[in-house]
Amino acid sequence: MNATLDDTRTELIRAVQRAVPMVPRPFAALAEELGTNEGRVIDGLRQLSEEGVLREISAVLEGSSLGYDSALVAGRVPEAQLERAVENINAHPTVTHNYLRGHEFNLWFTIAVPSGMSLDRTLEILADEVGVERFHPLRRTHTFKIGVNFDPKSLQNNTAVEASGAVAPVTVDEAAARKFRALQRPLSIEENPFEVSAGEAGTTVEELLEFANRHLGGAIRRYVGTLRHRKLGVRENGMVVWTVPPDRVDRVGRQLADAPEVSHCYARNPIAGFPFSVYSMVHGPSREGCRDIARELSARSGCEDYAVLFSEREFKKQRLRYFLPELDRWWAQRTVGAM
Repeated sequence: MNATLDDTRTELIRAVQRAVPMVPRPFAALAEELGTNEGRVIDGLRQLSEEGVLREISAVLEGSSLGYDSALVAGRVPEAQLERAVENINAHPTVTHNYLRGHEFNLWFTIAVPSGMSLDRTLEILADEVGVERFHPLRRTHTFKIGVNFDPKSLQNNTAVEASGAVAPVTVDEAAARKFRALQRPLSIEENPFEVSAGEAGTTVEELLEFANRHLGGAIRRYVGTLRHRKLGVRENGMVVWTVPPDRVDRVGRQLADAPEVSHCYARNPIAGFPFSVYSMVHGPSREGCRDIARELSARSGCEDYAVLFSEREFKKQRLRYFLPELDRWWAQRTVGAM
């Protein structure tokens, strides 16, 4: 391959964000795709990991297929209670993102729980522990775009628009749960990494990969590398929320999703005091750049009632993991004998 080292790094970043093959030697397969060798790919990924650019390579699971109920949650938390609130919320095993945003609804977090645990009851428990009246779940009613795939050169998001569609439910026994747990953990960067994953799942590499590829596009949405995008130069993002009449939600959502500056776009149920029904994450070099993008999107979509909410503080950010024994313990400690 005659490409420079910088070119190889760029192409590797692009490739792992698109897909990592679920084959016995995935980095050899990536190397063939890129026209290089396995050792160079492994060295490149290890370097990206050491630099903090590569967060992990793992399966992105589809919670709705696995029977999970999820929501973005908004809360009003007085400053005097904020530290206690963050401690209690972050202790929940499937709270993945938790931010302070500049709004009357100042605390925002994401959470997902299995069908055997009530999301509404979980939020009641958290509100009681924190000492606030309530937390407000904003459930997705439509997905217009999901996923981040930033080009390291242009810093544009190359994620294809993904239309919302029902994913067939999967019956998960203990053996399947072990496989999903292993696939959602970070993949080792070595020649035969799925040997480690198969050992964690208590199965063979062949059985694990057959299972994984059978569920790809369903319960396994993607198998990819995720990056820390600030390390690439994507310095700022804002959650732009839009008030959209019900009969225009689909059209506006698709218009917003088409913009390369938008990584995620959903419709959600509005709540009292927060009438916004379409949510889009925009990315730019600065806050003013994000505001400029929002203004352009407003002009393009004809939606003038919107707000840009920036993260003032990040309290938690991690990949959602499913089938966690610690979640079962969290629920049992708060509900057994209290129901």
